[in-house]
Amino acid sequence: MDRRFSPGSPGHVLYNVLLTAAVVLLFPAWVPWMLLSRKRRVNFPDRFGLRGLPPAAPPGGGPTIWMHAVSVGETNACVPLLRRLRERVPGARLFLSNVTVTGRGTAEKPLSGALTGRFYFPFDFPRTCGRFLDRVRPDAVVVVETEIWPNFLAECVRRGVPVVIVNGRLSGRSFRGYSRFRWFFGPVLRTFRSISAQTREDADRFIALGADPSVVTVGGNLKFDVSPPGKGAAPLSGILEREKAEGARWIVAGSTHEGEEAAVLRAFLAARESAPEIRLLLAPRHPERFPAVEALLIEEGVRVVRRTSLHEGAECRIGAPVLLLDTVGELPGAYAAADLAFVGGSLAPKGGHNVLEPALHGVPTVVGPHMENFGEIACVFLEEGGLLQVPGEEGLAAVFARFASARDAYSAVGRKGKELFDRFGGASNRNAEAVLSAMRPAVRAS
Repeated sequence: MDRRFSPGSPGHVLYNVLLTAAVVLLFPAWVPWMLLSRKRRVNFPDRFGLRGLPPAAPPGGGPTIWMHAVSVGETNACVPLLRRLRERVPGARLFLSNVTVTGRGTAEKPLSGALTGRFYFPFDFPRTCGRFLDRVRPDAVVVVETEIWPNFLAECVRRGVPVVIVNGRLSGRSFRGYSRFRWFFGPVLRTFRSISAQTREDADRFIALGADPSVVTVGGNLKFDVSPPGKGAAPLSGILEREKAEGARWIVAGSTHEGEEAAVLRAFLAARESAPEIRLLLAPRHPERFPAVEALLIEEGVRVVRRTSLHEGAECRIGAPVLLLDTVGELPGAYAAADLAFVGGSLAPKGGHNVLEPALHGVPTVVGPHMENFGEIACVFLEEGGLLQVPGEEGLAAVFARFASARDAYSAVGRKGKELFDRFGGASNRNAEAVLSAMRPAVRAS
């Protein structure tokens, strides 16, 4: 079984036998599980190809590139790469697929006008995957980070479509899990025409699992190439800046999870006792939690305004100490106007979120102890003094209190963060080259 994974290969046959058995056994429970959750129900028909199919590829024209990003983090990472590919191959047809509703929503504003089409990624059944591939007719499929769907890959092999991994990463936990089935994943990894890993350690792990060493390179982390906020984020940034011109100072708490809003709120209210000009913008990670976070604020007796209730225009005023960001795609604009940022998923054990969005603007940034998903970035920033990390809520409160008492208390942290952000750029160029190199010469030249 140590040969390339392809239609009819032993690994492919075994995978489909197990998949069929799983469908037969689990289907009665799986369908209600999908349909009872709104966020899963929304794209259920699309992923089966029953609706929302991408537009059929016309004959001729420029090359077609299909990029796949699972959710919000992967989508944010691929934005600079898609823009770079648009620059390198202006006539290309660029498609983006997602699995989650929030991932699709994230791409709407920053990639407006850059994409030919967006759709949900198909379930990993041969006919479904084949139908999508025959509609799009890609000259290359680009997978962001590590998404391994065997039937989809097999259908790409059947059609001679090169598949590329960009921003590839394998955590220690994932590597240990895949290693138990190296006999299966080795041939699967050899279907990829190119694997551009984030770090040398990630590259070595791909090779150890069986990837062809000649196609594995280190392209860096696309998340270091965060793009400036697009036009869609400008209105919110302008609203916050007007408040700052009148003396307000903004703490932006982005991508927060359950339990974190309460901790941030307590720290904010304590700091505000000595500095009433401080304002808080809360941006929960998941849209379905907007009402619960608003209810928490009201229960605590805090005046709050929802972003969606604000009108546009120079006369717009928030008129409350807390602004709840209940939209998708505007957080980069909020960071652009922040005086201090807290990046969520780090007090709660969620692995953290991207600290580079505030670093882009030189905003001093604080995180909690859980930064496993961004371990490399967090380590570099902490070692160089471009990030603040606290062990828990008390530490967060201490940071907010110092910020309240001294306007420039953490300005050096912000400057160092911006310096590091600029130093580690360029990953989108290297990953774009990996994509274009994997395509046929005639296509690359178009």
